Amino acid sequence: MKSLALPGPAAAFVLAGGRDVDATKLAVEAAAGDHVRLVDERGDELGLAVVDPDNARLRLLATPADGFPRIDGALLAWRVERALRWRKALGLPGPDHAYRLIHGAGDGLPGFACDVVGPAAVVYVYGTGLRALGRTLAEAIIGFAQLRGAVVKLRARGGAETVEQDVVGARPDDKLIATEHGVPFEIHPHGGLNHGLFTDMREHRRGLARFVAGARVLNLFSYTGALSVACARAGAATVTSVDTSPGVQAWASGNFARSGLVDAKRWRFETGDAVRFLARAARDKERYDAVLIDPPTFSTARGQAWTLDRDYPDLIAKAAAVIPPDGLLWLAANTHELGSLAKLAQKGVRLANRSAAIVEQGGLPPEYPTLAAQPHDRYLQVCLLRLA
Repeated sequence: MKSLALPGPAAAFVLAGGRDVDATKLAVEAAAGDHVRLVDERGDELGLAVVDPDNARLRLLATPADGFPRIDGALLAWRVERALRWRKALGLPGPDHAYRLIHGAGDGLPGFACDVVGPAAVVYVYGTGLRALGRTLAEAIIGFAQLRGAVVKLRARGGAETVEQDVVGARPDDKLIATEHGVPFEIHPHGGLNHGLFTDMREHRRGLARFVAGARVLNLFSYTGALSVACARAGAATVTSVDTSPGVQAWASGNFARSGLVDAKRWRFETGDAVRFLARAARDKERYDAVLIDPPTFSTARGQAWTLDRDYPDLIAKAAAVIPPDGLLWLAANTHELGSLAKLAQKGVRLANRSAAIVEQGGLPPEYPTLAAQPHDRYLQVCLLRLA
């Protein structure tokens, strides 16, 4: 195994608890997936890492204190066992439950993530050099979590039209049902990057129940309808879900039906662009007591690039136009590069000539641990506002 000496700042980052070492300015003479021994400038060992040139990172998987001489199945199994112990303490595992089992560096496995969805796991690897270890990790997950099989997906930087993936163990069904707090959702473990349920939003879905009973709810970028289902089950008067894809709208409708929510007059599914929907709703003087906005970080769906930092305030302003006084605006953002969502919200509210009070703010749930040394890993921001 090659040794690689880290300069002072990089070594200090590791000693402070960092695990995703920036290799942008390092002379790394190793191929993707190679295992290297990291040392400081004096030659003292810092740990064992995997080379991930796709992301210009050295993924530190073991420190001297861990006591493992190499990166292998034994190390990965130990990490999985510890991660599962934490999820059990949170009461998450169950025969049909959906939850995050592995969350990158926070679980000592930088470059990897895993959602358990009922009897299967979806394992994400974030670089081609990690793919072989991803299969080994999947084997450990299947064993410790008592699952039937796993899909290992290569989550390439920048996205890709087709997702390379491997199956470990028994091949999961193309469609299966997993539950969250007893609520059933349809999962597609083989379909694209996203399997249909964002587990990082579980506690926010649950928390919405406090605010939407009797409300007219509008959910923009509704995807498979998980937030919409949460509102409907909480007693919303109506829920309108807007998404550009007729396929995910059919998926969302199925999720409603699984919860016994089949009243077409109360639960509407609109296929189309969110901005155009808001323009039409404002023109027709429609009003919604709560508007939920969880947009993509980046999109070209409207024929031009759309980004959160530039375009979110205008979208917020358009949403505010259909919210009556004392109505609620629930916002989410899924990128650490955004800065403060609350500040963007304030900018959007001012564009609408409205004022608002922040009612609640939140982020990742407990099974999404992140390292204090890597604050940028805490990517999720949620902000609930009450408009005047």
